[in-house]
Amino acid sequence: MGLWTERAAALLAIALAVPSVPAMAREDGASEDSAFELSANVGLVSDYRFRGISLSGRDPAIQGGFDLSHDSGLFVGTWASSIADYSGSNVELDIYGGYAGSFEGVDYSITALGYFYPGGSGVDYFEVLGTASTSFGPATVGLDAAWVPSQDNYGGNNFYMAAKTEIPVGETPVSLFGHLGYENGDSYDNKWDWEAGISYVAGPLTASVSYVDTNYSGANESGRLARAGVVATLVASF
Repeated sequence: MGLWTERAAALLAIALAVPSVPAMAREDGASEDSAFELSANVGLVSDYRFRGISLSGRDPAIQGGFDLSHDSGLFVGTWASSIADYSGSNVELDIYGGYAGSFEGVDYSITALGYFYPGGSGVDYFEVLGTASTSFGPATVGLDAAWVPSQDNYGGNNFYMAAKTEIPVGETPVSLFGHLGYENGDSYDNKWDWEAGISYVAGPLTASVSYVDTNYSGANESGRLARAGVVATLVASF
């Protein structure tokens, strides 16, 4: 078994080894839904792109995680992906928690995220992410705003903002989606990234193909990982 296959099998096992949460029983013997909801996902991508940059060396990656949410709007979760070597690590592990709600037709969330790279040296960091989305006719439009404050592994602040949309194709399970993002700060200097694609939902499976690109270019590694590419994704949600 090759090294990538071993990592893929380990991540797949983690993503699938999520226990089910039983409904809470009332004293009279009748059952009612739990205030908690547990969900899981596992997926394969032809290229793991994070805000336009390939973190898998333009190679395939396996990903998965789970989320636990409460009726109050509070949630916690974790997600992992295989990546190209990053300061001695070949796995990205995200651990996060936050609050999600809705106001006047706008769905919003605020999330605190920790990005961890097991085995890596001096690369873990913390980010705050806010999202907002609403319906506009048949389409859903939204905004993301992320901030990485100055910390041990960051010499200064880093900001990322993105506008995104998803448009269903009639009554079919097909949707068109896209986003335009801008990043500036300690990690990147005036970086733009954009994506346009099409997705298809069949039960718990979602398949998509998209075109991803940035305004970064060049023959060095940073330029190579930021160049345009086509990304295929298959995700199963439980």
